[in-house]
Amino acid sequence: MRDETMKLKATTRLFQTCVLVGGLTLLAACDSNEVATQVEPKLRPVRTLEVKPAENSLYKEFTAVVDASQKVDLAFKVSGRIIEMPINSGDEVREGQLVARLDDTDIKIQLDEAQSSYDKALSDFERAKDLIKTNSISQADFDQLKAQFSSAKAQLENAQNRLEYTRLYASFDGIIAERYVENFQEINAQTPIVALHDLNNINFKVDVPESILINVAPNAIPPKVTAFFESIPDRTFDLTYKEISTQADAVTKTYQVVFTMPSPKSYTLLPGMSARVRVERSAELGPSANFYLPAHAVLMDAEGNYVYTVSSSGEGQGTIKRQAVSIGEITSWGIEIYSGIDVGQHVVTAGMSKVTDGMLVKFSG
Repeated sequence: MRDETMKLKATTRLFQTCVLVGGLTLLAACDSNEVATQVEPKLRPVRTLEVKPAENSLYKEFTAVVDASQKVDLAFKVSGRIIEMPINSGDEVREGQLVARLDDTDIKIQLDEAQSSYDKALSDFERAKDLIKTNSISQADFDQLKAQFSSAKAQLENAQNRLEYTRLYASFDGIIAERYVENFQEINAQTPIVALHDLNNINFKVDVPESILINVAPNAIPPKVTAFFESIPDRTFDLTYKEISTQADAVTKTYQVVFTMPSPKSYTLLPGMSARVRVERSAELGPSANFYLPAHAVLMDAEGNYVYTVSSSGEGQGTIKRQAVSIGEITSWGIEIYSGIDVGQHVVTAGMSKVTDGMLVKFSG
């Protein structure tokens, strides 16, 4: 009986030992799989574009915005209620034509009072000039009457001006681009009443990057400049240079150049419309772009413009690199790239927000 008990205990210990060894073996196998998983991470795929040399064109092209040659918001200098407004949006007006009129009842009463005060002060002052010659009044009384006359004259002129200010006239020949208020509306002084635009000539405003403008000589002969609209096929318009800003835009770092032309009779071109302006290439326009990339592939932060490129770093994988680039205009071929990348490099064109400098990605080259 004792021998059987001892055999049973020995068998139990052997079974427990086997179970323990098996568990340790299974745990080691799991650890080995985890290590293998860590060694072979899943790489993120990226979409890229191979950089190729740009074909130099005979012109440079810019986006332009149409604007009126003159524009102003007309407003009254006094407050009141509008009682006449004989114009509507889109109406043509002549310089000096009535645009709106305020109720002038109260101002006419003030004018009558000012006229009465002026007449009395003038009469008193004229008598005082005769009396001072015979010393019939003191110099102090004469000075006081003179001051009263000057004050009454100023009040009369002010009342006359206020009456004139109840009428609003067109400053120049043009078109009522927009009417901001309605007839019989109470308005405050300096409230815009209408927008007046001169469309006899129209301007084209172009934002030119400093990389181009810096190469233009101050006395250079202007190249030929034309404008075209996508909605007017097979038709171009000759432009002439008008002016250039000397203060760069705080955000885009571009300078605004304005071209102009007479308004065409066959088409309706209005402020706010977009156009393309072509400038014939010359030495003054500086070097042409070396490359063109999709505009969305070029990013910008506080350090400037940059792209992400990928270079092969092993079979089926590549390394992300951030590269600063010098850019120009956005054209129909893409955004102009002057420097920062080379022919044959692969630029990331999708998922740029998911990659960082030095990151490994799936890449076949």
